Amino acid sequence: MSAKLAFLAVLTLTLSTVAGAQSGASFCSAHADKLYCLTPNLYANPTPDPFTAVLSTLGSQLGMVPLASPASGIIYSMDPSLKIPVPSGTETFGPVLVERGETIGAHKLFAAFTFQHFSFSSIDGVNLGKVPILFNVCDPFGQCAPIQTNNRISPTVNQYAFFGTYGVTTRIDISLAVPIIDSTLKVAATSCTMPYCQGPQYVNNGQVSQIVFQPISKQGSATGIGDIVIRGKGLVFRGEKFRVAAGVDVRVPSGDALNFQGTGAPGAKPFAAVSRTGRIAPHVNAGYQWNGNSIIGSSTPGQSGKLPSNFFWDAGADAGATKYLTFAADVLGEYVESALRLQPVTITPPPNTQVPTPVPVQSVAISRGSFSTLKGAFGVKVKPFGHFLISGNVLLSLSHNGLRNDPVPLVGASYTF
Repeated sequence: MSAKLAFLAVLTLTLSTVAGAQSGASFCSAHADKLYCLTPNLYANPTPDPFTAVLSTLGSQLGMVPLASPASGIIYSMDPSLKIPVPSGTETFGPVLVERGETIGAHKLFAAFTFQHFSFSSIDGVNLGKVPILFNVCDPFGQCAPIQTNNRISPTVNQYAFFGTYGVTTRIDISLAVPIIDSTLKVAATSCTMPYCQGPQYVNNGQVSQIVFQPISKQGSATGIGDIVIRGKGLVFRGEKFRVAAGVDVRVPSGDALNFQGTGAPGAKPFAAVSRTGRIAPHVNAGYQWNGNSIIGSSTPGQSGKLPSNFFWDAGADAGATKYLTFAADVLGEYVESALRLQPVTITPPPNTQVPTPVPVQSVAISRGSFSTLKGAFGVKVKPFGHFLISGNVLLSLSHNGLRNDPVPLVGASYTF
């Protein structure tokens, strides 16, 4: 009689040593409440887990989801005759996700809140709804055979972000961004590919048993503070129409990386922003994001690795339709260096007693490589009264490299005091 047992698996292309697998199992046994270690619960025996390398790839790229601009709204300049700050002659309320060259104004305080919802469809061209993974399964007596499964990995992130910016002088701003991250992960082994759906038969206490694939799923969620970002920004050139600013973001690893609420590594992002004033106001940003080592920077659970750093550039324009309404459109580009990536592969397993004539099947491999991404952002800002602004935006993926997001809605509100 066949006993349906949850399969014991090893991802042959990513976990290369028994010692590494045992280390990963011990790590997730000690962190069983974390989303990163959710998938061992899919199996009767979590040693080793085939998904953790895939989730490291996912987690390292989840750390790159964007925050809104910490200070883009109504700005002030000093009136030389009145000797007090007054609303600037800028005819727009600025972009939503990127920076312009102006600073907020001396002793002014900008406070804002935004909400963004992220869901994802693919990573490096691999459909997250059908991730093929080839396992090597072994019975209690050491007989082994491959099982090929199709798996669904569904991460979602709700990002609630609070911003504050203070104008230290007419040329220098300091900002603080505090995100609250609500992350959810659903993982399911949905199907297998014949003839690789079962392991060899074996006799246990006189009963014939067999490891057989079964569809199974697991999900979890977590809410907590994300990575706090501290920004300094200075106006370095102020012409009649053009403004040039330079700044740096410092990221504090305050978020729980194992729950996909942060990167788990410090980071620094020097940048420059150039903009032109007017009813139609173009702007360009460029910079470099440096990241340190993180627990999700390695494909081996429990080991730290380098998170990818990246060059970024943004270009777009905001247009003042009326004195109460601004439209914004931007293109956001990144070149990500040496990131963990998924690569589709075709494998023909060696012959075994279960499948004496092997056939090729699909799987994925983990590698490191650089890639570029392109996104588009389309937003609107409305001033219903006073210095209060309401913002809306949608972020679209325009490329298939890296972690591809579905359309990301953003709503926000801000006030300048």
